[in-house]
Amino acid sequence: MKQFIYIIVCIMALSACTKEIDFDFHDEEPMVVIEAQVTNEGRWVTITRSRSVTDSVHSRCLPGAYITINGDDGLTTELTYDEATNRYFSPVPGEAGNTYFLNIFFEGVQYKASSTMPAATPITSSEFSWITMMGERMLCYEMWAIDQQPDVRNYFWIKMHRISHHPHLEGTRQTAPYSWDLFDDRGCPPGKIFLDWMLISEKNMDEDKEENWKRILYDGDNISVTLMTIDAKTYDYLQQLGRGQSHGANPHSNITGGCLGYFAAGSVVHTDTIVFQRNNVKEWQK
Repeated sequence: MKQFIYIIVCIMALSACTKEIDFDFHDEEPMVVIEAQVTNEGRWVTITRSRSVTDSVHSRCLPGAYITINGDDGLTTELTYDEATNRYFSPVPGEAGNTYFLNIFFEGVQYKASSTMPAATPITSSEFSWITMMGERMLCYEMWAIDQQPDVRNYFWIKMHRISHHPHLEGTRQTAPYSWDLFDDRGCPPGKIFLDWMLISEKNMDEDKEENWKRILYDGDNISVTLMTIDAKTYDYLQQLGRGQSHGANPHSNITGGCLGYFAAGSVVHTDTIVFQRNNVKEWQK
């Protein structure tokens, strides 16, 4: 009985008034942030600095770095800064099976990293479907691909890109993927890669609330998907990044020299761009 009375008192106290809480974010010295990739489509690096959680201004790539990437094939490429694309870039593609070494000299500090490039994973089919889970229908993206290394554990980074002309999203810039996720090939049929990617509930799409506008796929949206085969170090970094977004922690970088960010060598494949139409989405078939 005493416990019941205590609970009632607590509920009354909490519901009787509201109080504005000011979060005390600790100001930290900005750190160098490096994002770098070698793929079958070229080599690129961006260098920025970390910013306060209250700063909404998107950081631009910093010039002045000397950057080279060399591989097991004996080829060394220098990346040049391009202000128009806001990054350092070289069109020289990477090749699966090679280990690549990143070397950056920036503001008197040397940053180094390595990453091994896995083989590409060709996508054989992909489609949207409705899947009912616990009585609620979910919009799902289903994808099949070929596992070219069935005896090796493979890791994947999938990104969905959306260009929308819906009035809710008019004027917004697509500076980041609509959504991204990580997975590996454990539990997949031999020689195949299978993914069920849950995106948003039908209820949230129907309600069309402002807080969900950036998550809802609207009729007429142009949708494309990128699948990147990555190594274990990149997978671990991105997993930590995803978990850290919920509690403000930074993942451990695979780049030495004292910075945030990652270096990934990976093979990229793309799906064809489709125009999303909700009426064309079918029920998932087992």
